[in-house]
Amino acid sequence: GINAEYGKQWYQRRVRGIREERTGGNPTEKADNDLFYIDKSDIFQTTKTKLASMKCHSELQIDTRVAPVVGRNGPSKKKKKRKKAPLATPDVTMGTSAEKKQGVYDIWGSKSNNLSDSKRDPCLPPPVEPPAFYKTSDTKLAAVELPHAGTSYNPTFNDHQELLQSALEVEVKKEKAKLKATRDAAPPIQITEEDYIKEMSIGLNQAESESEEEKEGEVETDSQAKGTVSCERKTRAQRNREKAEKLKAEEIATAKQEKQHLHQMNRIKAIQKEIKKEEKELSAKTELRQAKNLEKETKPGKYGPGKFLGDDPEFVLPEEVSSSLRQMVTPSNNVQERFTSFQKRNMIEVRKKVAPHRKYKLKSVEKWRKKLPEEIDELVKMKRKKKKIKLSE
Repeated sequence: GINAEYGKQWYQRRVRGIREERTGGNPTEKADNDLFYIDKSDIFQTTKTKLASMKCHSELQIDTRVAPVVGRNGPSKKKKKRKKAPLATPDVTMGTSAEKKQGVYDIWGSKSNNLSDSKRDPCLPPPVEPPAFYKTSDTKLAAVELPHAGTSYNPTFNDHQELLQSALEVEVKKEKAKLKATRDAAPPIQITEEDYIKEMSIGLNQAESESEEEKEGEVETDSQAKGTVSCERKTRAQRNREKAEKLKAEEIATAKQEKQHLHQMNRIKAIQKEIKKEEKELSAKTELRQAKNLEKETKPGKYGPGKFLGDDPEFVLPEEVSSSLRQMVTPSNNVQERFTSFQKRNMIEVRKKVAPHRKYKLKSVEKWRKKLPEEIDELVKMKRKKKKIKLSE
């Protein structure tokens, strides 16, 4: 009986051990993390597009093949009213209270630009924003250029003389241009007596000219006959002589080339000097080009048919110079100066002054009062005749 019980217990322990080996141990003794795990596969973590593409959700989607159900009056044509955005108003604040107490603040300044719509003045229009492509000018010239020191109301002697010299150069250029225009004009034609005789005697000595042409033709035919070379076959001695002469010429040419190479090798220093000279010339040319490019940046562009000439330099004669502002003579015109500044800075195109002119000629009519009574009677008769002709037609 003891052996049977022992065998039964042993069998049970054996079966339990095999089961634990297969299942990984007793589940009651294991932790939850060993028994369970979280499934992180794509089966349950689907996106909205996957859910929409599922067959079970296809019934909830709209079927476009079926027309929508509409009431008797049809779909409503009323549009939903959109709420208007509040208008942005400009900043009208003029400094804080602390700044006002100090007495130092900008009256027209706008320090608090990021004000809310409630703090802005609703009566004022919104601030205008310039477009992205808006630009004031292409040139690098300042809006207001500094005048010459010689234009001051009490200039120094040297500054005033420099200003007068620049004005003189401008006037000299103008005079030269006028002289060139008159000189380049077509001069009057002066016919001498020899030219007159030659012109009038054309065609008189026609027979002599024909005989001269015939002689020239005979001379040309003789020269052509002499120039023809007989196409005879050369002898062996002649060919050998030509070949030797050709080889000799080639040897002379190669010797000359070698001599030139040696000469160039000996004059390396001279070549280096030439290269340095060329480099200096190139650098000078590049500097000139750069200077011209800088001038182009400040020069006015051509935006019309006219050419910008600019104003003449403003100057005052030595006897007109005064040491006080009250006695100062002002030759400049501020409006004209601003207009030329706009043209110089490519803000407006160059324009010409339009002279006063009439599009149509004035029609002169003589009044009836100033005519004699006889002339008036004749005019009345003429008008009656014209009326009769029209009625008869």
